[in-house]
Amino acid sequence: MDMKRNVVLSMVILFSAAVMVWPAALWAHGVVGKRFFPETVAIEDPFPADEADLPAFSHRKGPDGKEWSIGIEVQKRLTVNTGLAVEGEYMAVNPDQAPNTHGFANPEFTLKYLAVRSPDHEWIFTPALTFEAGGIGADQIGAESHSLLIPRILFGKGFGDLPDSLAGVRPVALVGSLGLSVPLGPKEVEENILSYGLHLAYSFPYLQQFVKDVGIPFPFSKLHPFVEMTFETPVNGVSKGQTEAFARPGLTWTGKYTQISLEATLPLNDRTGGPVGVEGMFHLYLDDIAPGIFRPLFGSSTQAAPGPSR
Repeated sequence: MDMKRNVVLSMVILFSAAVMVWPAALWAHGVVGKRFFPETVAIEDPFPADEADLPAFSHRKGPDGKEWSIGIEVQKRLTVNTGLAVEGEYMAVNPDQAPNTHGFANPEFTLKYLAVRSPDHEWIFTPALTFEAGGIGADQIGAESHSLLIPRILFGKGFGDLPDSLAGVRPVALVGSLGLSVPLGPKEVEENILSYGLHLAYSFPYLQQFVKDVGIPFPFSKLHPFVEMTFETPVNGVSKGQTEAFARPGLTWTGKYTQISLEATLPLNDRTGGPVGVEGMFHLYLDDIAPGIFRPLFGSSTQAAPGPSR
């Protein structure tokens, strides 16, 4: 256990040092070059930002019954390249063979650092660290009594740098996440879970602005059709190698101050349960709503030049 704590402490120190010494740059949130990346639904977004999900929700039927949740997440930029996200969720579980239960899940805190951004290639790379505070949520909905630390690698890549022969593919963008959970508790609860996912989207706004105006009328011109794929695989413990997998096709609509996303959750194997579920969120761009209030806490507060239209 001491060795694990030393590893975790070393990761936090290295992460913090990188944040302090890396040169800052001013960029509009969610924008790399010509590309605007909407907030993703099921995987972690790679951009530090002043934004909020008010609310996010989900409903699905799993192997043992129905589950639904409603939650909020607030993101705050600490510097232009560093952000902190705080997430809370209220869940209800309706088992097939037991009484209904409900309560709050453990809160999560995620620190992000935007390390690499390439406007020419519409590329972003962001390490992140999530801390789930154990022992706060309700036992009856499965909230763990121990805490979790989850280091992650997040990235985004737009394909606007493709040649003219592939111009129709330029509106495509990919966002990805890879993380490993590290339980901070007794040895008997040690189960590391590898979580990974991809979000593949096609941007109608990008098509209209930077490829060809094909005359898509408002409000459809603001749509981003997408599909997310999410996976969780225990790498040790009693469930080692038993992957839970979902495909999540959906639509995102983006405006100047808000974003609305809705997706279906399609189980891809027996471990993920039965019928199709649904997830969605109503997202606010706080730094666009009130730029004088929602700005980085430290460093320059100069606003970036306007990015591409959403």
